[in-house]
Amino acid sequence: MSATDNPPAAWEELDVARVRQAIEAALAPLPVGDRLDAVVVAITARRLAEYARALLPRATAAHGARRSSRGPGLAGLGLTHVRYRLTHADCPDAGTDVDAAYVWCQEMARSCQMLLGLVSDNSEGPALCPLPQEGEAPAGPP
Repeated sequence: MSATDNPPAAWEELDVARVRQAIEAALAPLPVGDRLDAVVVAITARRLAEYARALLPRATAAHGARRSSRGPGLAGLGLTHVRYRLTHADCPDAGTDVDAAYVWCQEMARSCQMLLGLVSDNSEGPALCPLPQEGEAPAGPP
């Protein structure tokens, strides 16, 4: 797990490649004998939560445009779960319990995978996913 200092919340557009890198880093197996760095885990947790917050409105709009009238479906339940985690289930303090924070990061990375899958075609492009501006309704899938 590694981290950089570029906060995604300040971006006009979300760099899909960076989101995928963060997901891969959070889900990469920890080498046997390595210890988790609490600072890196905390930064990763913050970044994944920011990515999820940025992707959630677009994923919700994309799901709404595609869903059938037979209920929310699995994707709709996943969106509800992500929304709940972002508002009610904060990441445990990495300084106190780095293992619990690491597991939270892995779960949030899987949530980001799901959100990214709803807003993109999962191909190599587009490299950027435009985000809605303040007060603007989220667009459907790119």
